[in-house]
Parts: sequence; C-alpha cells; structure tokens
Amino acid sequence: MKTIKFRNWELIVNDELTKSTYEKVEIGNADSCVCNECKNYSNYRENVFPEEIKNLFIEIGIDYRKESEVTRYCKQNNGLHLYGGWYHFKGEFIGKNCEVPMGENSFTFELTKIAENFSIGFCNSNALSFFEDGKNLVQIEFETEIPWTIDKELETDLM
Repeated sequence: MKTIKFRNWELIVNDELTKSTYEKVEIGNADSCVCNECKNYSNYRENVFPEEIKNLFIEIGIDYRKESEVTRYCKQNNGLHLYGGWYHFKGEFIGKNCEVPMGENSFTFELTKIAENFSIGFCNSNALSFFEDGKNLVQIEFETEIPWTIDKELETDLM
C-alpha cells in the first residue's frame, strides 16, 4: 500500500493489485460498446484527461483507456457533450466523498473541477468493477465536456 496526496485527498492505494487488475482487462467500457456516443468518447479519450489526472492514474495503477463505465448525458448549451464515467482502485481515501445523498436510495455527485472541462471525485463504491473482490474499492467519478468528433449521427439526444 502506498499513500498519494492529491489536492485535498489522501489516497491509500494498493497500486500493485490495481495495476495487475487493469492489465487483465482487454478494453474499457466505451470500446466494448457499439453506440455512437461511446464511439465518440473513445475517439476523443486521449484529450479528455488533464495531464495531472493521467499522472495520478499512472501512480494509482489505473489505465485511463479502460473505464468501468462511461455515458453521455446531453449536449450542453456551449455545443459540447457532457459525459460521465468512473474507474476503481483498491484502497481507501481520506477527504471529501463526492457522493451526496438526495433521499431514499438516490444520490448525486459533487465533483471537484480540475480543468475547464473536467471534474473528478472519490466515493466508496464498486459498480461495474473489474476487481474480483468488490471490498475496499474506491470509485473515481469524472465528468467532462467534449466535442462531437466522429462522422456519425448522434443516436439519441437527451436535450
């Protein structure tokens, strides 16, 4: 286990187990999906993450090309498309939990802005995890705004 200080969080990470878990995964969620929204995300993925986040993921043992989940929410007024998704690592964190309860069995996320079009947060969850053991997992939630970059029509527009 190693401790990583990232902004206002302290991440206690089993980086070896996290890295070996991601090495076993062939492709991330967006690459395994056939919808145009995921194809657009995959096409733009190299530009999604600020260097600070790519470096953090390397230190944790996460391959940013292998997201557990990604989804497109809507087209924003600025013309960019709002996407969200998450990754996991084995360990724990100290600091703000991004999961905010909204009533019985519902919640939202309060993420921290890292760059103009990128926000992140940490919570305790194991949704769609690649790990064999779902205990002691930290879910890294993110949101990003990206352009439409593929030469295919948007299949569904939620706005």
